[in-house]
Amino acid sequence: MAKNRKTPNMNFPVWFDGQNINEALFCEEFLHERRIIFANGAFFTPDGRVTDDLPLRGEIYDKLKFCAVNNIPRKITNILEVLKLEAQVSDFPPEQDRIHVANGTLLLNGTFTEGRPAIVRSRLPVGYNPDAPAPVIWLNFLDGLLYAEDIPTLQEFIGYCLIPSNKGQRMMVIKGNGGEGKSQIGAVLSTIFGTNMKDGSIGKISENRFARADLEHILLCVDDDMRMEALRQMLNRKLNTSKNKIKLQNKIINRWNIMPL
Repeated sequence: MAKNRKTPNMNFPVWFDGQNINEALFCEEFLHERRIIFANGAFFTPDGRVTDDLPLRGEIYDKLKFCAVNNIPRKITNILEVLKLEAQVSDFPPEQDRIHVANGTLLLNGTFTEGRPAIVRSRLPVGYNPDAPAPVIWLNFLDGLLYAEDIPTLQEFIGYCLIPSNKGQRMMVIKGNGGEGKSQIGAVLSTIFGTNMKDGSIGKISENRFARADLEHILLCVDDDMRMEALRQMLNRKLNTSKNKIKLQNKIINRWNIMPL
């Protein structure tokens, strides 16, 4: 009888006893293997803010799938909630003297460091190449769209958006007829900023308390079809200098499981 008795598998990780998963111990081990923190309501990694937790759930699933436990999707959700507590830091302030790009970090003094060793608030999905040739196509496009004296202003404003600061209190409005190419600027900026940019409505952001919460952690918001009525509404708004924290309200969505009749 003793020979047929099932013995514990000594190769199990410390967080699994053969039947149950200890979420706290799992999170401790996960954080030893993965550089990630939780601050200001979001996870951050060396790649920047986690905007989609599906890959993170996939990593957790890869570690759990050998475990013979029921309802793994719910277990993964529970682990994510515990991970928020285990990885939480008190504050994670923006670094306004540097730009994190795909291949390293560029300081505003011109110094560039390759690699991505640190957890950052945002990382642009483009690389930095100090020897890159002049962007002839981009410059020719701007030359056909704007007056010559306005081109440096646009370039300066884009550079200003690369750092996590709005102390300059500037908002750019490009006015013109349809079909002139203004939307292509937004397309280029989307490629540069990736998930650090949001397409939105200035009027909605001005009036909707939930829409303002969507701008948290975002470097740039582009309204590709702003109405003049929205512009007049914004004239009565004071741009925040980022010296004080803004109270934001997130929308809570209730999800119901609907069973067919």
